Amino acid sequence: MHATIHQYRSPLGTHDLAEGALGAATLAQLGGPAGAVVTFWPDAAAAGEAATRRPAGTTWLDTGVYRVTDAHWASDAASYAQLTWFDGPRGAEQSAAELRAGRERIWPAVRDLEGVGASYTLIAEDRSLVVVGFGASVATIEAVQEAIMATELLAGEDPALLPGPDRVDLHRVRHAALPAPAGAR
Repeated sequence: MHATIHQYRSPLGTHDLAEGALGAATLAQLGGPAGAVVTFWPDAAAAGEAATRRPAGTTWLDTGVYRVTDAHWASDAASYAQLTWFDGPRGAEQSAAELRAGRERIWPAVRDLEGVGASYTLIAEDRSLVVVGFGASVATIEAVQEAIMATELLAGEDPALLPGPDRVDLHRVRHAALPAPAGAR
């Protein structure tokens, strides 16, 4: 599965970016005029084609194309979303360390928290990462952040390879029709 993230400045037009999509979410940043449309595609070609679309009526800021490396589903909660950005380019060793941390340490620490929804880890060609996490409330997002910060590094994790995100954006979910990963949970 692949994904695109179209970042925009309000107002979002009524045009559909999702022809042929597996699912999508429209996000409006809290405390600001920006947002993002995260759309899931069956393959790289469909995602690449979608990245070129810029429907009229909206100021489009940036578009990224990603491969979905991990998709987790704790519940269908999707009132709020956090986009956690790890800007590229990133080296192979650092990228592998971050992906391992997400799979083996972070997801197990947060998946059973009340209100946690789906989580998607996206990687671009330059190994930049975006983690898109959904939850029932801002309190859920904050509980996830606290749980992550309370985890201890796993054996073999090198803190030098895990400097943390470059930015974190909190959004209200205006619309979500998310694809459930195979074998969800």
